[in-house]
Amino acid sequence: MTSRPDSKTEAETLRSPALYLGRVVVPTRADDRGALLSGTRLKGAAFPALHWLIRHTPRPVALLPARLVTVLLRLRYFLPGYRLRAACLAISHLRGHGDARRIHRRFLGNALDVIANFVCLYQQGRASVLPRIYIADEDVERVRRLTGQHGGVILAVPHNVASAFSALRIGHCFDMLLVAKNPRTAARTRIALDFYERMHLSVLMVRGGNPFELSRTLFSVLRKGKLVAATLDNQDRSANAVQVRMFGQTVGLPGWAARIAARRQVPVVPAWFHSTGRDIRVLIGRPILSDDVARIVQHYADFFQQHILEDPESWAYLADKHWQALLARACESAQVQASSS
Repeated sequence: MTSRPDSKTEAETLRSPALYLGRVVVPTRADDRGALLSGTRLKGAAFPALHWLIRHTPRPVALLPARLVTVLLRLRYFLPGYRLRAACLAISHLRGHGDARRIHRRFLGNALDVIANFVCLYQQGRASVLPRIYIADEDVERVRRLTGQHGGVILAVPHNVASAFSALRIGHCFDMLLVAKNPRTAARTRIALDFYERMHLSVLMVRGGNPFELSRTLFSVLRKGKLVAATLDNQDRSANAVQVRMFGQTVGLPGWAARIAARRQVPVVPAWFHSTGRDIRVLIGRPILSDDVARIVQHYADFFQQHILEDPESWAYLADKHWQALLARACESAQVQASSS
């Protein structure tokens, strides 16, 4: 991977064999906005430290800080004002059963196990971790058949704890282009590219890119028999959002993938990544082929909701403040309905 700074724009051009377009332009300086302990600031400090540990220390040492954080967060469960605990309680209520503390414990365990898998990937190579990610042969054949019939497929995935790591298996099974938002800084983008290169993935980084050029690239890709994978469960408050129903609430989700699928007439296939310790199972949903953008988005939103309720420990956005707020509203609405009935 190579880079070239541009002092005029305070941006840097990074080049990597993992980049589908060959290069990406990212800021050279960190985004200093947000609270002292905001997610942006914490990721800006934690990711480089973890990357250094993975490169320079044995696996037990590299995992030591992550294990310590896991212990501290488990103890945090008992203290007031802990939003992740509130989310676990809300999802337990919405699914009608389950122990919120158990969900919390397994969620943290899944996150730690994915970090352990990345350490093994980096230190021992792809062959050491590929067997930990399973996808049924019939699902592989079904997606390949759809790709052959329509010239391409869009795989709609949520932000699961194991989503990024599971791309290793998806990329092994299919001719895949991963669409991802690059990190906000050049330093963190270099780290991401280092892992993408080791996973032998092709990635289209879209943060700050020209929407017209990116759309044209994706239309071109979907004429070449490729599978395009993208995480599509971000809450979207822009004018381009598609309004859907999830957990009895109205929420905006990104519609760009559905619009491309409708115009190009390729199917959208939802997927879920179920974590059980360090082992991951890729679950493939029913495809949808439609020219109705709202119908496409609601289709994969329904799939996401079903699996979030069945397997909340695998969903990374259980720790997202926007989804936590929606789950709280959904839980409150369910309680009001129950008391009035």
